[in-house]
Amino acid sequence: AGGRPGQLYVDNGAMFIDSARRRACAVLGIRLTHSQPGRPGGRGKIERLFRTVREQFLVELTVPGALEAVGDLSRLNELFAGWVETVYHARVHSETGQRPLERFLAAGPPTLPTPRMLREAFLWSHQRMVTKTATISLHGNRYEVDAALVGRQVEVVFDPFDLSTLEVRYQGRSMGI
Repeated sequence: AGGRPGQLYVDNGAMFIDSARRRACAVLGIRLTHSQPGRPGGRGKIERLFRTVREQFLVELTVPGALEAVGDLSRLNELFAGWVETVYHARVHSETGQRPLERFLAAGPPTLPTPRMLREAFLWSHQRMVTKTATISLHGNRYEVDAALVGRQVEVVFDPFDLSTLEVRYQGRSMGI
């Protein structure tokens, strides 16, 4: 299965309201929806999924020696993906009367973002004012930009793990690396 979801429904925790998540959703065309504070009713479906995972998948790890046999997180992820594909997606859901994978695919094949779109989605973006000396400041570093941008507000797009290269955009157009 897989593909790009049409909507991401999350609570209001700090990790769900940050600008990086909002930007990633916007680039990928995913509607970001937050549950109402103090009204957990809408989160019931995800809580039910978590309960199913605990009762049907994680319970297997409580067998003596099972956790040690898994080894590492990568292997645990493989086992979880296998369980989802062969057990969870194969069972008929009591409410819908359909298997989850059948229901998911009923809308047609999932849309997959291009690698370029995925990269763009997970870059960070900040607004900066270009100084009189045609520089901007970002995370304690100063960068020289095109002198034509002096006094203008620009968007700085960058990989948060590699500040050696960033892109400056003005009014949605790239003004250079």
